[in-house]
Amino acid sequence: MLDRTIQFLPHELGPPWQQVRVEVDGELVSWMQTFTVGHRLRGVTLDCAGVVGVHTDDAHQMQGHMRFMLETVLERAEARGVPISTLYGVPGLYHRWAYATVMPEFNFTVSTRGAEALTRRHRIRRAEPEDRPAIARLYNRETGGISGMRVREPERWLGPRQGLYFGRLDAWMQVALDDRGQIVGYCVGDQVDHDAQQLDIVDAQATSSGVAASLIRAMADEAIRHRVGTLVFHVYPASRVGRYLRNLEVTARSERPIGRSQMVRLSLPGAVLQALGPYAQERAGVLGSERPSDLVIDTELGSGRLPLGGDLPRHRVRLPSARLAEILFGYRSAEELKEIHSVELSVRDCEILDALFPPIDAYCYWPDRY
Repeated sequence: MLDRTIQFLPHELGPPWQQVRVEVDGELVSWMQTFTVGHRLRGVTLDCAGVVGVHTDDAHQMQGHMRFMLETVLERAEARGVPISTLYGVPGLYHRWAYATVMPEFNFTVSTRGAEALTRRHRIRRAEPEDRPAIARLYNRETGGISGMRVREPERWLGPRQGLYFGRLDAWMQVALDDRGQIVGYCVGDQVDHDAQQLDIVDAQATSSGVAASLIRAMADEAIRHRVGTLVFHVYPASRVGRYLRNLEVTARSERPIGRSQMVRLSLPGAVLQALGPYAQERAGVLGSERPSDLVIDTELGSGRLPLGGDLPRHRVRLPSARLAEILFGYRSAEELKEIHSVELSVRDCEILDALFPPIDAYCYWPDRY
């Protein structure tokens, strides 16, 4: 019988981070990090248990240590009422715990020469630690209505802990300043290796199109400094920077992965649906006279009810919680769930679900995916 123990220890980053360690007979065999952060979804903010850095020592693989650790972390979060969990998933693994990919991937590729043609009207400088609260507030203002975004607490946000590739903790950040010296935009870029073929910008926010132009031009200057001929912006298309990029000669690319990348688990489906009740009730008007009194959604992780205020009898839908996550985050329509995942839904089920939760593009910037 294994003498297996688990510990939740203080993290070097401070609260709300924790280091999780699993030991067998006093030997460290598995470890990860977890934290609690606000996560936006269709106008509400939900507490989210983030999971990162899950690893088991090679000599102790395939012995259930990772499962034990992850399930303990999820159980503790659920006991505190944390309704969702997120992680950046590898293929063929985390779906076992009902995690589902719910966010597209976007990028815009532009030549350094093309970006260099823009006019820079704002002063650009390297960001300093004391800039973080202002940057976090700017980010929250610009992204407050976008599902998938994390909430950055101004006095606790630690800045970008990573770029596009996990393990690169020295992502750099530059800020744009107005005439009064106030921060009106920023860019976060990847570390540039000596043999890099492109410069990746993994987060960028601007308060106006003029600021967006200044930032893009500044990134062209950075690319020139590193002798890189291509810029790739991993930004949300509807952001100011994304909208400005579409005016340039860019190659825009989007991808909708399955079972990997940014993933969400609805740990407490009932609590999530309760939080979305006002949104669903407002949307229910599009059903007109065909509106049921309420909608009950049953999953293997629990059930939830959405009051819709109609005169027709209650309607009940059965969905795997992972598929419900795709619906709520707007990643798939109900019809797509039938086609892609072979989910059994009636015509009426699809009509109601798609009316209440129409497809949207949720997104999370790379520095927040740890």
